[in-house]
Amino acid sequence: GDALLELLNDILDLSKIEAGKVSVENYPFSVDDLLTSVGTLWQTRANQAGLTLAIENTLGDLDCIHSDGTRLRQILHNLIGNAIKFTETGSVTIRASAAPTTDDRLTLRFEVTDTGIGLTQDQIDGLFKPFAQADGSTTRKYGGTGLGLTLSKQFAELLGGEMGVDS
Repeated sequence: GDALLELLNDILDLSKIEAGKVSVENYPFSVDDLLTSVGTLWQTRANQAGLTLAIENTLGDLDCIHSDGTRLRQILHNLIGNAIKFTETGSVTIRASAAPTTDDRLTLRFEVTDTGIGLTQDQIDGLFKPFAQADGSTTRKYGGTGLGLTLSKQFAELLGGEMGVDS
């Protein structure tokens, strides 16, 4: 039931994005509180998988930002969920830092790194396409619909950011 609900919500989100019907909120929130709540939610799953889940927040006094915390939370959930899913041993780290800018705006950089299986360049090239999987066995072995990263990338762009991957 949960898997079907997640699939339905992802398809609805994708449809709304493609129809230009997704609105982005702009309200103040604490990045530290966001990272703590996201980390707390995923800690049990990481522990069950035998992984270390770490949070590194180097923002210091720059903690309160104006953006869409709900969309940012959704992006982080997708990234952390994938990192845990594709990491058999080791760790997953969530990192928040300030990126250098040329104007008076604050640009944040969120990174989710893991010690997982890695990707080939061909897999990276198709990573953000809807319903894409790294290979045919991915769905059978790991589950998922191939929508999480597509939605995350599009949400990041709606928030004025970008998303990429290094492997």
